[in-house]
Amino acid sequence: MTRPLQVTSIQGSRFRLGRELGRGGQGAVFAVEGERLAVKLLRGQSPQLRERLRDQLAMVARLPLEGLAVARPVDQLRTPHVGYVMELFTGMVPLFSLMKPPKGTRGITQWYLDGGGLGRRLRLLAHVAEAVSALHGRGLVYADLSPHNVFVSENTDDHEVRLIDIDNLHPATMTGRLVYTPRYGAPEVVRQTGSASTLSDAHAFAVLAFETLTLAHPLLGDAVRDGEPELEERALRGELPWIEAPDDDSNRSSDGIVPPELAVSEVLLRDFQRAFGPGLSNPDDRPGLTTWAEHLHRAGDRTIVCPSCLGSYYVPHPACPWCETGRPDCMVARVTLWDPERGQRAKDGRVRRKAGIVATADDKERVLDHVVVSQDTRIQLTERTTHGASGDKPTLALEFAKSRVTATPLVQEPLRLVTCDGKRERPLDGPTALPATRPCPYRIHCGENDELHRVVRLDLHEGAA
Repeated sequence: MTRPLQVTSIQGSRFRLGRELGRGGQGAVFAVEGERLAVKLLRGQSPQLRERLRDQLAMVARLPLEGLAVARPVDQLRTPHVGYVMELFTGMVPLFSLMKPPKGTRGITQWYLDGGGLGRRLRLLAHVAEAVSALHGRGLVYADLSPHNVFVSENTDDHEVRLIDIDNLHPATMTGRLVYTPRYGAPEVVRQTGSASTLSDAHAFAVLAFETLTLAHPLLGDAVRDGEPELEERALRGELPWIEAPDDDSNRSSDGIVPPELAVSEVLLRDFQRAFGPGLSNPDDRPGLTTWAEHLHRAGDRTIVCPSCLGSYYVPHPACPWCETGRPDCMVARVTLWDPERGQRAKDGRVRRKAGIVATADDKERVLDHVVVSQDTRIQLTERTTHGASGDKPTLALEFAKSRVTATPLVQEPLRLVTCDGKRERPLDGPTALPATRPCPYRIHCGENDELHRVVRLDLHEGAA
């Protein structure tokens, strides 16, 4: 496709095209110079294509998109070009920029870390999953999910995401559409035995998630790369084992982050095994976007920041896998549940109660979640962690420095500091320094004693240096 220097919208506005932002199966997206807009140019110039686009954009305009992380179409282009103008948020780049190092890059590890490392990739992918899940929740299918039409914050301290290129968005009840970007289409769409659906979106997301974390395509191993072109087609149709198949190593990959366990937690690996094992032939076996969002957030919660190279990695590693510096001390915020009315029955038949904390059958606290706080790092827990809600509203800040961890409430509703023996309590109404010990003598209660609520317990996790 030849890029024009300038295009004109139906309303008569002229737009000068800047750098190419992404390219997919139907066309390419370009930034508009000097404005927070982008232009998608479609391949082909037939009157039929223009009519289909007009109808599709009219349908998209009627869809319930309020409050969603999508870039809406603004206007259609005039002849001789076929395409449309869309919103574009400044300071954002395609997710693809975190998946493939630019030509001439020296050292893939440093490039990986410069993009925010593992922890940031996990958090960005969780937000992408939430954005697509929100579409599914409104009965919509994205249809053409790929790393070229997912945009993320360019600033590595931010985690904003936006879905662009939504001209293929459609109600889940509409079938028969076979739109996809090569290498991201679900097997049933590639084989043309099924159409775009929420389940094909789930496959595309699993591919881009694995590739973003490991820098390797999950279906295209060394055997495919070095074999005949027909092998790639077979792999994308779901006819070959994926690169981490537990019982078949014929399609292993030497690309990307090796071994993949550096970037993929045990829980995420099980999800990928479902997606690229039974999920290749049975779409119902694929993890949904809500599951992906939850598990990616949890994986991000379990990473620690290396003080030497600033790379992030999973806490079970005794040393930083990027620079081999021993794991430093960190704090672990373990989330339990307070139930004012119900204990748990132990194996001997007696009902045990541990100061209102829900326990397991062997009388241990039932941990719902846990979040790692690295040395000299400030993190914000959200209502997802402290209240079991689905939102991302910050509720509690934790900062670990030297021998203290500082807890700061970020919400008006009461948080309470309660001693482990339950004898003393006081409101957490401002920044409060607590001893960084194991265990910390205080727990943070996120509710009143007479109601079911979550409790945050802080423990020092000693390093392996």
